[in-house]
Amino acid sequence: MKKVGKFNAAMALGSLTAAVALLAGTPVASAQQAPASDSSVAGDAAAPGGGSFPGSFLVPGTNTSLKVGGFAKWDAIYDMSAGISPFSSQVMIPTSIPLNGAAGHQLHGSLLNDVRQSNFNFDVRTPTSYGELDIFALFDGFGQQTTPNLSLNGVDAWTVRFVQFYGALGPLMAGQTLSLWFDGDALGESVDPTTSVGAMNGLSNRNTSIRYTYAGAGGFSAAVAVQQPNPEGFTNAGLPASAAGATGIVQNLNTAAVTATGAGTFQDLGLSGGWVEIPDFIARLRLDQAWGHLALTGLLRDQTVHATGVRFDRTTGGGEISGHLNTFGKDTLRGDFMIGTGLGSYLSDMGSLAGMQVSTVAAGAGLSPHVTAPVSYGGYLSYTHWWTDMLRSSVAPGFSHLDLENSIITGTANQNALDRRHIGATGNLIWSPVPQVDIGIEFDWVQRTTWSYSGAGNTGTSNQGTIERIESEVVFKF
Repeated sequence: MKKVGKFNAAMALGSLTAAVALLAGTPVASAQQAPASDSSVAGDAAAPGGGSFPGSFLVPGTNTSLKVGGFAKWDAIYDMSAGISPFSSQVMIPTSIPLNGAAGHQLHGSLLNDVRQSNFNFDVRTPTSYGELDIFALFDGFGQQTTPNLSLNGVDAWTVRFVQFYGALGPLMAGQTLSLWFDGDALGESVDPTTSVGAMNGLSNRNTSIRYTYAGAGGFSAAVAVQQPNPEGFTNAGLPASAAGATGIVQNLNTAAVTATGAGTFQDLGLSGGWVEIPDFIARLRLDQAWGHLALTGLLRDQTVHATGVRFDRTTGGGEISGHLNTFGKDTLRGDFMIGTGLGSYLSDMGSLAGMQVSTVAAGAGLSPHVTAPVSYGGYLSYTHWWTDMLRSSVAPGFSHLDLENSIITGTANQNALDRRHIGATGNLIWSPVPQVDIGIEFDWVQRTTWSYSGAGNTGTSNQGTIERIESEVVFKF
């Protein structure tokens, strides 16, 4: 697999060492190299005390190698069209784009500077009789925020969060990391740390999982993963209120009585009175060759929600094909396409809206609401061209689509709260005067379209919202 030094979504999460191998579907090295083979050298001489893998050093008195990595990133975002709230605008979120006629649609010229995309990580590797033991941890500035934490007129105080924390021994990995469904090698380089439309991005979709990878001959590998389930979807009016009583949002279905709370999305993590039974299962076949790579991935979900007064479930799943092709010189074509039922956050830009759809529930006990899992699909292409060894550009169009069951999600207001289509395009120019520094500028265009239904008694029409964004970066890697 050709390395081009790209700063894509996987790199934006610090997956620069063993994480890259795991996300690509191949295991980390099973044995430690001799210190003299350390490739992080200057003038063809190994760094003193160099560890078993590039950029690492031996912890004195041990055979453990440690690497400290990450980057400091200054990011500036200017929304030329409808602006998104500063609390959510650090990344492109299509479902947050104001619709035509909404108050936010009238706002133009929103500017935001921050460093939340910066991160740091630790990679620790020790040889054992069963192969190399690897522990990887990564942190960034996207922790949960409260209003006092953000001062647009003074000092911004961002909360640090765990992004990845896992261990690996040979082909076995367990912990929190990017989903096996995510294929970072198929995503193009971008200034925004996520892929906006048509793929699973690497910023907001991390899973607690256990994974096993088999590395075969000729570049072939196979991996299976068992991941934490997260039933998700969209409800019509009438599901139980959340524990906090927030109208229309079902977070934990643990209330004793069923109350009409209005429509809303839900993500039940199985906490505080709601239960989930069966994890998500993912399997991937991958082929790596000199020309690039090709991956086929399958997903099976049993999305079951148990709570006082309500119970529903639906078996869903999907398939994905992704890969990259080395074209001319260092140029690369990348792509990803997925389709399935109840994909939810596996199709990142649709999120919970692409999960289950749940019908209106009347008050009472022992309820079995009408549930369906809509078909959704998305696709993404990217082409990276290197103008010089220091200067390159990537262009990336993408789309996603969600079907709606009119007999379940009824009413104009509810349907117009659901997106049916996203389309987007990105173009950038990135200069690296030295390998450790990226200076880039990018233009993003994304349009969301909501559902419409003209059946009897419903005269609702679809609506749209569009955002045009210029984003720049200065990144210092270490």
